[in-house]
Amino acid sequence: MHICVCVKQTPDSSSVYVDPVSGQVDYERFVQVLNPADACAVEAAVRLKEQLGGMVLALTLGPVDAEGALRAALAIGADTAIRLWHPQASDWGPFTVAAALAAYIRRGQGGDTDGRKVTSLPPFMPDLVLCGDVSSDWASGTVGPALAEMLDLPQITGVMQLKVVGKQDTVRLQVTRRLERGYRELLEVQPPLLITVTSDLNEPRYPSLPAHMTALRAKIPLLDPQTLFGESLQFESDKTTLLEMHTPRPRPRRIAAPDSHHSAFERIGEIVSGGAIGRQTRLVEGPPEELAKALVEFLKDKGFL
Repeated sequence: MHICVCVKQTPDSSSVYVDPVSGQVDYERFVQVLNPADACAVEAAVRLKEQLGGMVLALTLGPVDAEGALRAALAIGADTAIRLWHPQASDWGPFTVAAALAAYIRRGQGGDTDGRKVTSLPPFMPDLVLCGDVSSDWASGTVGPALAEMLDLPQITGVMQLKVVGKQDTVRLQVTRRLERGYRELLEVQPPLLITVTSDLNEPRYPSLPAHMTALRAKIPLLDPQTLFGESLQFESDKTTLLEMHTPRPRPRRIAAPDSHHSAFERIGEIVSGGAIGRQTRLVEGPPEELAKALVEFLKDKGFL
């Protein structure tokens, strides 16, 4: 199964600061990260690839700094990454962004990387397109549905559970959507289609050190969607009115659930300590050679090496 994951680099919510007097955002404090919902989409794509085979492409529209999000996706397990950018793209709205992404997905070949012409990028026709439902900066939730409309694909939004239910003749996916007032909707679908996922879908894996190093060394091709293959793409103008700006709420702290087999006193202790009581530690003593060997074995057991 070929999967395309559309990702975006967004500011970490803990690094955003809005001046209470002027109401202006201090952009110099931003720490750019892979959008949390997009990270869950990449993790879901990698899990599907591990079950069904195929490849995963990470696609984004952004300046040079946006390569950080693509390298994070490569470290999680994406096979390839493509960055789209145009000098005027900073003024584009969600519909224009969706049009640019759709232009590449429909014609995924050719390009330019670091000023060098690329002629060997193969066509990439995805069976499944995954997007985060909203981004942590603007949170419009428009790009995914607009992209599905431009690609003429069926779509399912707000997916919080996803699993494969058929692998023989036809691959089928079972998804659970989040609806209003706490309701849920269970659907069974068959690719090709587009799915937008929430940040509750899964817990993205922590990439190993070799995966990080490989992602940092990867060359990411750059394409201009406005002049893709020498053809002019017409984008409609987007009009966005900013009504209010405020400091984001802090992320909720995740507390490990206490072990039901423990006594009430022990469970209270686990809640207060954030689950630290149940953690096991091991003290290693000896010469430096033995300490280094024990550290390497520990990192291998935990999947870091």
